[in-house]
Amino acid sequence: MKLILVRHGETEWVRQGRYQGSSDIPLNRRGILQARAVAKVLKEEKPTVIYSSQLLRTHQTAHEIAKTCRKEITVDKRLNELCFGDWEGHQHVRIHQKFPKASIAWYEAKWNSCPPGGESLKSLDRRISSFLTDLSQHYSTDSTHILVSHGGPIRMFLVRILKIAPTVFWTIRIDPASISTIHLTVNRKELVLLNSQAHLNGYRRKK
Repeated sequence: MKLILVRHGETEWVRQGRYQGSSDIPLNRRGILQARAVAKVLKEEKPTVIYSSQLLRTHQTAHEIAKTCRKEITVDKRLNELCFGDWEGHQHVRIHQKFPKASIAWYEAKWNSCPPGGESLKSLDRRISSFLTDLSQHYSTDSTHILVSHGGPIRMFLVRILKIAPTVFWTIRIDPASISTIHLTVNRKELVLLNSQAHLNGYRRKK
């Protein structure tokens, strides 16, 4: 089984360095072009299923992939981004200045820590573990599953599948419109691609 993990394209809040979480922010112009670039490179994958979170930015990205691959989209709320509660809409740097202790605890990936009014990593772990359990029931060696999601869930897929220490959660970089690929067999799990943006050409924002 091949799992292709795709983060949604750029939004204005991504560009501005703001927490998005459960806020339903659409792709900006660059994000739409990025989604089309992702779709173009994934056309040859001939996916068995294309999954998307419920949020608009992922659905717009998945739509471009589904249109190119001529597949329907299966929406699953377990792929939604973490809820960042009171932090949503605020810039990362401002939150770190205003809530230094909570911010430090959050980025130490403490399982029970969460933004004020937000969701914990433990909660996200339950969602992704449940999705993986259901996916395993449809296991096929030659199947390809495209999952269009967000930075948080994609990191959790990597942590759970590859059995990485949860403390490294936030050290895994997942950029907008990036592609990460995992091959799963009965006896082996291989990370083949991580946070690739080679397909974006001129649509990748300079760091």
